[in-house]
Amino acid sequence: MELSTFQAVILGLVQGLGEFLPISSSGHLMLAQHFLGRPDIEQMKAFDVLLHLATLLALLAYFRDDLKTMCAAWARSLRATLRPGGWAALGGDPQAKWGWLVLITLPPTIVVALGLAKPLDRVFEAHEWLVGLMLLIAGTSNYFSALRVRAGGGGRPIEAMTTRDSLLCGVGQGLSAVFHGISRSGTTMACGLACGLAPEAAPRFSFLMAVPATAGAVLYEVPRLFQPGAHQPELFPAAVAFVVAGVTGYLAVRTVFNVVRRGRFASFAYYCWTVGLVALVALALGA
Repeated sequence: MELSTFQAVILGLVQGLGEFLPISSSGHLMLAQHFLGRPDIEQMKAFDVLLHLATLLALLAYFRDDLKTMCAAWARSLRATLRPGGWAALGGDPQAKWGWLVLITLPPTIVVALGLAKPLDRVFEAHEWLVGLMLLIAGTSNYFSALRVRAGGGGRPIEAMTTRDSLLCGVGQGLSAVFHGISRSGTTMACGLACGLAPEAAPRFSFLMAVPATAGAVLYEVPRLFQPGAHQPELFPAAVAFVVAGVTGYLAVRTVFNVVRRGRFASFAYYCWTVGLVALVALALGA
């Protein structure tokens, strides 16, 4: 079954919004594929890579200034570590520390995700009702994050995080990658808030740590698309989905910061609870 343009638009919207809003893109994609009609599984693997590339570009566009400054500071700090007293002379540049903290999240993300991905993918494909259950859990996580955001009152900046804090965020990112319905952004924001990050620092660190993780995942999957016999999606639906995912992804990042500033993060909890319950009822009725 080939993807129609309508299906491509829906999948692009789901990926673009769900990747960065704390509502789980993977969970919504699984439900969308189920209720819209499941296309060829090999085609969907190619689409997943394409959609993740689109949202990666959205991140790079939104955080281009932060990433440019952070990467330059990190490179200076790397050179400084090779010289006696170099790091002290650098003065502990906070942007350089951002770079190191982001990199520290990668090992636990990779270990957890690669270790659990295949067995859990089979479980979720065989028991799609689990996605609804995970959305209920994601809603609960978002609700507790909302309480922390609403409390406000300071909190630590990103550079005040410790190695342990980054490792915790990395584990959360890895688990959210394999439990479909658990939001990556929601989980890593919750981890950041639990570590004492300020309400606006938590989503910023969550999105920054998503850049190398998403880039690594895309680079890991791209070679498979060019293997003999690999399915290549049709050009027009693929282009439509790519553009929709990229544009809505950019808007979703901006929306998260606006919602945090207004103290309305609980709306994401209510949304996840609603979708989770509706999905469970619909699947139980055989929809």
